[in-house]
This record gives sequence, C-alpha cells and structure tokens, in this order.
Amino acid sequence: MSVVFFSFKEEDRGVVATIKGKAVNSNYPNLNFRVRDLLKRWKTEDEATIKQAISKSIKGTSRTIVFVGDKTHKSHWIPHEVQMTLDAKKPVYAIRLNGTDGKTPKCLSENGIHVYAWSEARLQELATK
Repeated sequence: MSVVFFSFKEEDRGVVATIKGKAVNSNYPNLNFRVRDLLKRWKTEDEATIKQAISKSIKGTSRTIVFVGDKTHKSHWIPHEVQMTLDAKKPVYAIRLNGTDGKTPKCLSENGIHVYAWSEARLQELATK
C-alpha cells in the first residue's frame, strides 16, 4: 500500500485531516492509502527542528501530494517540503482543494508540477500511481 506525505497550508488543516481520515478508514473504499503528514501542531518556530520533522515524515513515503487552497501560495513550508521530496528523487503531485481558487504556489510552477482539479478519484490515482 502506498504511503503518501501530505503537504498543506495551516488554514487547510481541517479539510486535510478529513481527507486523511477517509484515506486510512477501511470502511471508506474510495480512498485507500497510508498518510504521513505534520497534522500534529508544533510548539516551536525553530526552523531546524521543523525541517528535521519534515524530513523524518517524508522518509519512507513514495511521494508527496500538495493540497492547494486559497492561500497555499503564501506558505513558508510547502516549498521546503516540495524540495525535500524532489531531492529524495520522489514525485510531487498537487491537487486543488474543493471549492478553492488560490494562486498556484511558485514552487510547483517552477518545477513543472501540474495542479489537478479536485476529485477523490484523482487523489486516489495520484496517491497510488
């Protein structure tokens, strides 16, 4: 089973937590993969500590999926997560959160990463292809 790292902006935490819940719930057949993320809130702003946590979470995953919402393009950490994934020679995919239309983050466009329209079927495909 695929293990995927979820990358998202803090404002989208609730939506991403719901998506993760569906993906890891065997009673919900539309999504079926394992997830690593940084949904746990951190009590530090120390960059080295946060980068280490990102690196540890990405290790052992097969890919990263960036969830693009209204303010994702303003994220400080998503570019780091994308670059760490690419440096590890793993693919990065991006999918727009349902009902959002924010700008595409520069780190995605600069690396030729397409942002797919939201659908659970597309998310399942990206997580397992």
